[in-house]
Amino acid sequence: MGHVIKKKKDNADPDFLERLEKGLLSLLDILVSLYMVVLMVILPLYSGETGYRHIGTDKCLFFRSVSVGACKIILPLAAVSLLFMAVRRLRAKSRERIPKPELSATDWFALIYLAAVLGSYLHTSFREETSWGDTFYGTYGWYLGLVTQLLFLAVYLMASRLWQRKDWLVALWIPVLFIVSLLGYLNRFGIYPLEMRAAGPQYISTIGNINWYCGYLVTILSGFAYYLWQGRKLPKKGWVRSLLYICLSVGFAALVTQGSSSGIAALLILLGVFYLFSVKDEEKLQRFWTGCILLSAVCVVTLVIRLLWPGAITYSEITTDLLTYSPLPFLMLGISALCWYLVERSRRAQRFRARAWKVLGITAWAAAGAALAGYVLLLVFNTLYPGSIGGLSQLGAFTFDASWGSNRGITWTAGLTCFLDQDLWGRLLGVGPDAMGIYIHSGANPALKQLVEDYFGSLMLTNAHNEWLTVLINQGLLGAVGYIGLMVTAIFRYLKAGREDPLAGAAGMGILAYTVNNVFSFQQVMSTSAVFLILGVGEACLRRN
Repeated sequence: MGHVIKKKKDNADPDFLERLEKGLLSLLDILVSLYMVVLMVILPLYSGETGYRHIGTDKCLFFRSVSVGACKIILPLAAVSLLFMAVRRLRAKSRERIPKPELSATDWFALIYLAAVLGSYLHTSFREETSWGDTFYGTYGWYLGLVTQLLFLAVYLMASRLWQRKDWLVALWIPVLFIVSLLGYLNRFGIYPLEMRAAGPQYISTIGNINWYCGYLVTILSGFAYYLWQGRKLPKKGWVRSLLYICLSVGFAALVTQGSSSGIAALLILLGVFYLFSVKDEEKLQRFWTGCILLSAVCVVTLVIRLLWPGAITYSEITTDLLTYSPLPFLMLGISALCWYLVERSRRAQRFRARAWKVLGITAWAAAGAALAGYVLLLVFNTLYPGSIGGLSQLGAFTFDASWGSNRGITWTAGLTCFLDQDLWGRLLGVGPDAMGIYIHSGANPALKQLVEDYFGSLMLTNAHNEWLTVLINQGLLGAVGYIGLMVTAIFRYLKAGREDPLAGAAGMGILAYTVNNVFSFQQVMSTSAVFLILGVGEACLRRN
C-alpha cells in the first residue's frame, strides 16, 4: 500500500511543476504585454514639462527607466521559468517529450550583436566619464550606450520568447499612429493642438526632431500598410475598414509633409516592393492601386491647401514641394486610378494577366536602377573633374563634398575616418557603444576633430547619419555583422511568412522600411525601440507557427 502511495506522489510532482510553470508563463505574458503597451502607446506620446526643448533626452530617460524596471521583474521570473523547464526535462526523461529551445538565424545574429556590444564596451578607452558622456549610458542627451543597446536586445528577447501572441494588442499601434500622424500634419501648417514649449519647424508631433519623427512614422506606417494590403484578416465591417483607410491616408499626409527626404526615398522603394509582391494576385494588386490613389489624393489635398494659404506650411524641401506643390500629384492620381480600373475590369472579365503587370514592374525597377547607376557615375565623375557634366555641375547633388546629401558628405567622411583610425582590435570591436562623437571630440585624431568643429561649430557629431556605418564605428566589424544579419534575416523570414500570416509580414515590412530610411538616418530611442519590438513580434509569430 505504501508503495502505491509513493508512486502516486512521484507522479503528482511533475504535474504540479507543469502547472506552476504554466502559471508563471501566464504571469510573464501579462507583464510583457503591459511593457509592450508602454512602448507602443505611452513612449510615442510622452513628453516632459520642457516640451520640445529636451524631448529627445526625456524620451531616452523614460525608456531607460521603464525598461530597466521591467527587466528587473521579468528577467528573474523568466530565469525561474527556465529552471522549472529544466527540472521537468530531467524528470521526464524518455517518458515525456518536452520541446527543446531553438534558435533561429535571427536569434544567432542577435547573440553576435550582443557579444559585439559587450566586447566593444570592454575594449573601449572611453569607459570613464568625459565632458561629452561615456560608453555606459552614452553621449549626453543621446544615451545610446551599453545600457540602451542591451535594453533593445532585451525588448527583442521578451517579446519573442515570453509574449503569447495577441493581435489586438499590436493593433494598439493604429490609434497611436493616427494621433501622431494627425498632430504632425497639423503642426506642419503651424497648428498646435498640444502646447509644446520651444515649438518650431524642426520639431513635429509628440516625437520631436524631424529625423526622429520620420524614422518612427515610416516604420509603423509601412507595417500597417502591409497589414491592410495583405487583406487576409481585415475586419468585415465596412465602417471599420473605412476608419483603417482614413488612418492610412492621414499617415501618408504626414509622411509627405514631414520634411525629411529619407522618408520619401523609403516610401518610393517600399511602393516598388509592394508592387512586386502584388503582381501575381489581382486582389492585392487592386489594393496596391487603392493605396496609391489614397497617397495621390492626400498630395492633391495638400496642394490645394498650400495654394489657398500660401506660406502656411512651416517647413518644406524639394521632395515635399515636388509631391505637394507641383502638377505631379495629379499625374500620380490619374495613373493610379487608370491602373485600378484596368485591374478591376480584368477581374470582372476573369482575364487577369499577371505577366503583363510583372513585366511592367520589372521594367520600372530596371529603369530606376539604371537612373541610380547613372547618377552615381555622374556624381563620381563631376567630383573628380568639377564642371565636366555641363549645367548639372552647378547642382550640389552632383558634387560629393561636405554638404552633399544634407551634410551626409561630411558625416560619412568623418565616420569612415573614425573606423580607419583604429587598429585591428578597434576595427573588430569599435570605439565603444555610442562613442563616435566622444572619439572625435577627444582629439585622438586632431585633424578629424578640427574638420568636424570647423563645419559644425560647438555642436557634437554623435553619429554618421547612416545606421550601419555608425554601428561599424561603435561596435566594429563584429557588431556590423551581427546587426546587419539581425535585420536582413528578419526581413526575409518575416516577409516570407507574411504570405500566410499578415502580422509576421507587417513586421518584416516595418523592419525593411526602418532599414531603408536609416541609410540616411540613425539609431535613436523612439524608432529603434519600436523596431526591436517589431523584431520580437515577428519572431513570436514564426515561433508560434
